[in-house]
Amino acid sequence: MPLTEDTLSCLGTEVPLAKIDRALKELWDSDVAKTRASLINLAIYSEDTESLIENNNLLAKITAENACRALLITCLPEVKPQRARAWINALCRPYQGKQIVCSEQISFVLEGGDAAQVQNVVFAHLDSDLPLIVWWQGELTKNFEERFYSRIGTLIIDSSTWADPRREFASLTAAKAAETAHFDVRDLSWTRSHFLRTALANAFQDIKAREHLPKLQTIEITHLNTERCAAVLLAGWITQRLGAVLDEAQSGLVFQKADGTSLRVTLIETSSGCALQSLRLTAPCLEVSVTRDGLSSFVRVNATCEGHSHEELLPADVVSDADLISEQLSRSGGSTHYSKVLPLMVKML
Repeated sequence: MPLTEDTLSCLGTEVPLAKIDRALKELWDSDVAKTRASLINLAIYSEDTESLIENNNLLAKITAENACRALLITCLPEVKPQRARAWINALCRPYQGKQIVCSEQISFVLEGGDAAQVQNVVFAHLDSDLPLIVWWQGELTKNFEERFYSRIGTLIIDSSTWADPRREFASLTAAKAAETAHFDVRDLSWTRSHFLRTALANAFQDIKAREHLPKLQTIEITHLNTERCAAVLLAGWITQRLGAVLDEAQSGLVFQKADGTSLRVTLIETSSGCALQSLRLTAPCLEVSVTRDGLSSFVRVNATCEGHSHEELLPADVVSDADLISEQLSRSGGSTHYSKVLPLMVKML
């Protein structure tokens, strides 16, 4: 879909590239009631023109809770000739009922954009000395190369959007291995399983249930048909915590445990509902299930061990992309569990 001037007008005031910093200064000087705040550089990178309006709205929601310099990058590598345009805007919210606190937004449309253009045009306008977090939307195209990822502190991806996850994870692994790469990875597919992982851990606070945990025979995960990566990551995390090893000689997802017995993982797809809808673990004297109905704010945990049953409701995580990103921004450090599961996930896909 071509970008029209009417669509681009939602980005704020268009300014020449050479005058971005001056225009931002004039923006703040013109209104003393507004205070600029910035803790990070947050960039959304997309090569899909249809996502521009949605991403612009997402930044407004994200900056309501996270002060930053927001960079909205719409890159169009196939459009010729090469041209770069920029817009500025202030994303403001009230603070303590009086003061108005604002984040800066700079939006770029890069026609014919390559990695060099991103580096020379966009990265030249980072808020200096602040970390750079990039939410890369879609597949890792040829623009995801050394000049780009060498500047990133944190890379946010969503593997559920990838048509060929094995190929994309291979590209990501190769980039992580580069000497100039120092970024950690946050995958929204992994974040979506947080409520299930927390609920599952809570179910095994009982010492009797933990005694039966090594005897698990089956794991069943129900997920939306577009969220297989989230389900595989969850299954990989559980089996890895159990010390089970994927038996690649068998069909399906079958794992061998330390005692020589098997553990089978079954993934069930649905056409509607939230990303991850239920998790069920069974052993000879144990059954644990965690279920979420629709988009409910709660999950139901049922545990039966040696004939004794227990049920409770626990809060579920947020489901919108804006809330998922805000949750990532509120956390410090990388995801160790995700990094450990990643090699196994590639084999499971």
